[in-house]
Amino acid sequence: MRQLGSSLGIPLPDAGGGEASGEDGKSGSGNENEEPLSLLPDQQGQVQYIGPASSFSFHLKLRTLVGRGAFREFVLFGRNAADQESLDPAVADNDPHALSTPPSATSNIDHNSPVGQRVSGESQSLETLIGAYFHHINPDFPVLHEASFREAYENWLHLPAQADPAWLCSFLCVLLLSRRISRITFPEEQERFWWRRVQSLLPVVIFTSSVTAVQALMLAAIHLHNTNHRDACWNLTGTAVRIAFAIGLHQDKVNTAQGPLARELRKRMWWTLYAFEVMQVSSYDRPSAIEHPGSRIDCPNDRIIGLTGYCPPDYTKWFNRLVIHLGSACRAPKNPKAHSSEESYVGPLSPAAGVLRELDRWKESIPTHLRVENADTSQSSFQRPLLLLHAMYHYTIVVLCRAALLTRATTLSKEGKDSKNIALTSMSDFCVESGRALARILIKLEDIGKFDAITWWDIWYSLASASILVLDLVCDGKKSGKGISESRILLSQLAALATKHRRNPHMPGTIEKWASITVELHSMADTSPQPQPPKVETTSPGPTPQPIQQELASYQFHQSRVNSGAYLFADNLNGSYFPAPDEGADAGFAGQGMIGGGRFDRGAQMSFMDFTINNIQDWDWGDLGSLLGNDAPPQG
Repeated sequence: MRQLGSSLGIPLPDAGGGEASGEDGKSGSGNENEEPLSLLPDQQGQVQYIGPASSFSFHLKLRTLVGRGAFREFVLFGRNAADQESLDPAVADNDPHALSTPPSATSNIDHNSPVGQRVSGESQSLETLIGAYFHHINPDFPVLHEASFREAYENWLHLPAQADPAWLCSFLCVLLLSRRISRITFPEEQERFWWRRVQSLLPVVIFTSSVTAVQALMLAAIHLHNTNHRDACWNLTGTAVRIAFAIGLHQDKVNTAQGPLARELRKRMWWTLYAFEVMQVSSYDRPSAIEHPGSRIDCPNDRIIGLTGYCPPDYTKWFNRLVIHLGSACRAPKNPKAHSSEESYVGPLSPAAGVLRELDRWKESIPTHLRVENADTSQSSFQRPLLLLHAMYHYTIVVLCRAALLTRATTLSKEGKDSKNIALTSMSDFCVESGRALARILIKLEDIGKFDAITWWDIWYSLASASILVLDLVCDGKKSGKGISESRILLSQLAALATKHRRNPHMPGTIEKWASITVELHSMADTSPQPQPPKVETTSPGPTPQPIQQELASYQFHQSRVNSGAYLFADNLNGSYFPAPDEGADAGFAGQGMIGGGRFDRGAQMSFMDFTINNIQDWDWGDLGSLLGNDAPPQG
């Protein structure tokens, strides 16, 4: 096409060597000279590679755009995760009593914890932590099979010396994770004690090629991820991927030596591992260790592995497809260059446009019972997984399109006018739409009491959504006549949600940091100039219109004296996720439409991605010129 364009005298954009494909390990994000921030020092004095399309780089650019400085420290890649204290001799001898609940733990009850009813006396034990894990953590992060785990637990109680080190490592990680959500309060020293034991077992686990070893590494990884050791989490996740390849988890061949349950559990383990790794890839912009996740392995059978009580029918199949789309979004180029054509990023033949088409097909093809509008009518145990399914859908669009929105906001800030690239503005509109939808889903999770601010990605999704809402406000600030937008209201709600959960003393460090940044983003938007609502002129006497600002009058905040400068809201803005048909403009923002009942016309915006053989007869040389460059072809 470039040779044809040259022969016709069409001006061509610069040849973007690495832009056409993300398979060279750079994710199409540019070269090292253009992105000097790719190597950042961690708290150990070492450097960490953080890709130019990473969430960290995106947030730095956002802060620069709104006039805020860089972070003071790179805290989420922490100090050495290894505890240097020596282990107790009883632990070294594998004494089972050394792992049991300390006496002081049986008298401290946390009434704010989400787990079950109050318990007393001897029942406040390791069994309580195991139950809390399988009730609250395993459904989101299905690594263990409850019946098999409990059977191994009983065997360990009777014969502790014969316990598999990899299983024992998994068991300790279960205690570490569930300690933060259990009604039983454990001292910090107990967590350090359990972690030192995990630390002593990890060298054995790493040299073990088994499903149990993969489970142990994944559980240890998520504990490290949530406690300011995301670098160590990345390393353990990669090790788990290597072991998974070694034992054939990525293959779907029937092994006659294994029963149906073992085969289905292997499939589930593979997909859980890939989803966990690709979420990290979406944040760091690093190459994935799994190139083709679903080419040789099917989805697990939910009935055999006992997931029918935790998620709706066909949920696993559609979730796995969505995870593959997130992986494709991570590989697509996401950084348009200011000095060259942006078509390689947002054009109709770009990888990003292809991923958007696949996402749109996914959304249109999903069964009715898995659609987000049916969350309220689903049974209680299905509501959280269903909402999280659509949260990941909108997060994938945010990852794919946020660079376009950032470019658009930067152009508006510097030049005072919008970009003329229709594909770029359409992609940024997708990003805003998904940022708002993601916020509404998170608020819905909070309203139904199923928001997880301790273990899973809920707060991370809040931060991702808040970043998009701030950029939308930046764009609105350069336009006229928009008044108080839906994004400002949703951002206020997300900040209130984050502030509320930061009061929980059991929130781990990584998640607490994300929550604090969400509140900070709201502060940035609140201190920036707000567009004034348009004046309303009336020709006949009538009631005076109420200013839109009064809608937010009850949601003012004041500076807190505690909790690192967090904002405490005087009241909560309870969003209605599914408004009644007769609701008007004042409440319509919380449902599918925009302020004032306007609906985002996705079909009208998808035209820039429609390139099929069916409409090629409608093209002319002007269309070819727009593909190859921004300049028009010569006339004549």
